[in-house]
Amino acid sequence: MKNILAIILTVAVSRICAQTELSVLTSESKVTWTGTKVVGLHQGTVKIKEGKVKLKDQKLIGGYFIIDMTTITCTDIPDSDPIPKKKLETHLKGEDFFDVAKYPTARFEITEVRVHPDNPTRNLVLGNLTIKGITKRWKIEVEPTTQTDKLFIAQADLRFDRQQFGVAYKGLKDELVHDMVRMNIIIKAK
Repeated sequence: MKNILAIILTVAVSRICAQTELSVLTSESKVTWTGTKVVGLHQGTVKIKEGKVKLKDQKLIGGYFIIDMTTITCTDIPDSDPIPKKKLETHLKGEDFFDVAKYPTARFEITEVRVHPDNPTRNLVLGNLTIKGITKRWKIEVEPTTQTDKLFIAQADLRFDRQQFGVAYKGLKDELVHDMVRMNIIIKAK
């Protein structure tokens, strides 16, 4: 009886030990966004505020990351042209877009990880995406480049329809803003 109990405890401990939680290194992680319109596009960055990555047997199984929406910047307008750059950044942070005074963060929480059906080196990650207080089940494609119990590095491609999250600015007739927003995310966790 003691041997069976010892075996059960050993198996339970080894399963727990095989699971690791790493903290996202916010200074070494990066989010680049792209928004398009009828004529042209805008690009920029936004910072990750915090996050965790859960691994089991050195494979992604869960986690979350929080984006600090107050840090939205535009990178395609040069700093030498500060008025249009500041105007666009203020507009993106304002009520017609992300309303960062009321909703300062966005969040993605992983609920399931699957092997990508077209590429076994990539994952389809399903989870809950929250923007402007609205949560939807969403999927992103993740390509891990490093997965150990001490370090996780991956690139993720997150695309979302802004209308589904109440980001409903229509734009002027000649500069209609498209609904899809793309975020290229590089996550590093240790």
